[in-house]
Amino acid sequence: MHKAIQSYLADLLPLCSKEGLQLTGEKEIAYGIQLEFTGNQDTILLNVYYSEKKGISTVISAKSNNPLKRVLEICLGRQSIPEDVPQHNWRHWVGSDECGKGDYFGPLIVCSFYLDIKDKGKLVKFGVCDSKKLKKEQIIEIAKRLYHDFPDNIECLVLKPKKYNELYANFAAQRKNLNDLLAWSHSKILDNLIKRHSQIEGVFIDQFSTAKKASALLKKLHPDMQIMERPDGERDIAVAAASIIARYQLLQSFQSMNRFFKLKFPMGAGHGIKDNAIAFIQQYGRERLSEVAKLHFKTTKEI
Repeated sequence: MHKAIQSYLADLLPLCSKEGLQLTGEKEIAYGIQLEFTGNQDTILLNVYYSEKKGISTVISAKSNNPLKRVLEICLGRQSIPEDVPQHNWRHWVGSDECGKGDYFGPLIVCSFYLDIKDKGKLVKFGVCDSKKLKKEQIIEIAKRLYHDFPDNIECLVLKPKKYNELYANFAAQRKNLNDLLAWSHSKILDNLIKRHSQIEGVFIDQFSTAKKASALLKKLHPDMQIMERPDGERDIAVAAASIIARYQLLQSFQSMNRFFKLKFPMGAGHGIKDNAIAFIQQYGRERLSEVAKLHFKTTKEI
């Protein structure tokens, strides 16, 4: 694989993972590489090419009605966020985000952060921005500052793999999917923060499904609450703060798993993940895989 493609994928794959696209396959092709992404029950292919003359180019292979096509186009930067989405002017609001849903190993983390406009300057000074733009060390440092200065403004749900697998199975039995589980998680922690802070004017959720299921659930609990749910929500500083704390919790969880099981658990769901899962099974047995992995991933069947 050409170094230019490697560099391009180093930026693209974390973004795809953040949007719920699991890398489930890859193969070398002429002048590049073909990637297979899976989301819920759908699959989509992306060809990435490199030439000295044109540089990096990409081709999506999918039917026009494939729901993953728009998600992948957003990740590639081809489709911008709609400009007609109204911007809020709230002075007291909550931002909500999640991470870990695209990782085979480790927990699902959902986090919300309450912000009073008077504290916005402090967050800017801390360096709060979209967590995807920050290095691991920066995430840890900023998250610790947020926990120290705003302990009552944070609500976080850490669904460790065993609990996650139980909940996922329960939702699947009701003919519901991962987006329903995410919506339930967001609404649960948002409800807690709204009850804790009486001045909240609105809620901003980083959108993870076109159906906006989190908004629908939260509306049932708080009918009069203003709710915005759209992609690229980390542009809002409260959502960005939530994304940093969620990422910090994910890093801490992986560190704890590595230490407890004395193995190295990689993030993501792509190449090499199966080898790590097999190594875990050989040491601890197949029945304990649910303690470290999200079993509904295609990876489990491949193992």
